[in-house]
Amino acid sequence: MLLNNNKKLKEKEWRLKNKDKLRKYNENYKNKNKDYYIKYNQTEKYKLYNKEYRLKNKDKLKEKQKQYRLNNKEKVKETKRLSSLKNLHTQRYITAKYRAAQLKATPKFANLNKIKEIYKNCPKGYAVDHIVPLQGKNVCGLHVHWNMQYLTKSENSSKSNKLL
Repeated sequence: MLLNNNKKLKEKEWRLKNKDKLRKYNENYKNKNKDYYIKYNQTEKYKLYNKEYRLKNKDKLKEKQKQYRLNNKEKVKETKRLSSLKNLHTQRYITAKYRAAQLKATPKFANLNKIKEIYKNCPKGYAVDHIVPLQGKNVCGLHVHWNMQYLTKSENSSKSNKLL
């Protein structure tokens, strides 16, 4: 038993000293056996194992993520920045959808794909505006694609929730 523990310690030390070597070896092995990895990773057994592991080790994984974020602040910050720039239209769409849902302004017949397209195709420097505002003083509009238009950001903020 003592020999076994000693062997494990030596192996652990070797792994710590040779991280780069191991990483390259593992990458090469995965590249050579791509078909196996793809096939294995798509099995229900593998998915179930991962799900169970994440449930059992929730705290451990959370701590690991926290440590990573603390050790790589700049990298995390840059990734968030790039992600938000790349998916700005999606964020705007989700925010508007949420706000409309809160106001119960999205009817069941609304074409969500067309609404998403409107946000996606919004020109730079413009904002998507509801022609009839969702929260107007005299009238409340719907969150549907025919009630949307592109306005410059300054026009949109000056319009506020007025019906022009």
